[in-house]
Amino acid sequence: MPALNSLARSLSALSVLARAQMTSEGRAMLREMRRVQAEMPARYAALPLPQFLAELTPQRADWADRDEDEVRALVDALAIWDRRSPFGVCLRRSLLRYHFLRRVGLPLGVILAMRKRREGEPPGLAGHAWTTLNGQPWHERPEDMAGFTVVYRWPDDR
Repeated sequence: MPALNSLARSLSALSVLARAQMTSEGRAMLREMRRVQAEMPARYAALPLPQFLAELTPQRADWADRDEDEVRALVDALAIWDRRSPFGVCLRRSLLRYHFLRRVGLPLGVILAMRKRREGEPPGLAGHAWTTLNGQPWHERPEDMAGFTVVYRWPDDR
């Protein structure tokens, strides 16, 4: 069943990307998102985490006229289909959501979390990342966050 869910998510993401190609605004958003997505790994590797996230934080909501749900769907679709990134899907998605939905005007935050791997998983730690709005997980499935301990919160506005 997990393989069917993954296939359904991939096909849905492909549909979102195809629809975006049909409008000039969609194509422009995709170009900008791909540019930021391509630059993230090198910037992440070169900078301390707080500085990387500070630079990823937009200075203003220059996309305030864009539809929040459309931007989120597009970011999520790109995160699913970027197989070249050294980041896992959840980190790609969280960082892209954070950057672009802040540009829409949503005051999102980012959570980085860890848990001990479960029986049947490779040994060691597992990481997960998600976005928050007003301190609460935003468009996340509770079961995906179960068992994780928050190790980093940005911005740390507790």
